[in-house]
Amino acid sequence: MLIITLLLNRVWFPPDQSHKLGQAYIDWLKITPPDKTIEKNICIAVGSDEKGDILVYGIGEVQKGKEKEALTLTSKGNLFMASKIDGLRYKTEILMDFTEAYKILDMSAPEVV
Repeated sequence: MLIITLLLNRVWFPPDQSHKLGQAYIDWLKITPPDKTIEKNICIAVGSDEKGDILVYGIGEVQKGKEKEALTLTSKGNLFMASKIDGLRYKTEILMDFTEAYKILDMSAPEVV
């Protein structure tokens, strides 16, 4: 069975801030280059929400045992971007197998699952 842990990062921002966002992301990458020992990018998707804001999805594969590091690094990046972009909002989530979630708690998953 393949067990994979994903990081889902969603960022909303006003359309008139697109250029600023692109530049801020380039600046962030100069300060903090991607670390593939923590997370590998799978894909990026772009859409919009009901208010007309741009919605960017980033999906990455988190390396085994690196959940805390991935969440911390992504949160720092989101805070950096939010400091540069008016109206930017974000949400980051770790999606993982039930048994992997229990390992983070130093516990074994119950057999019922």
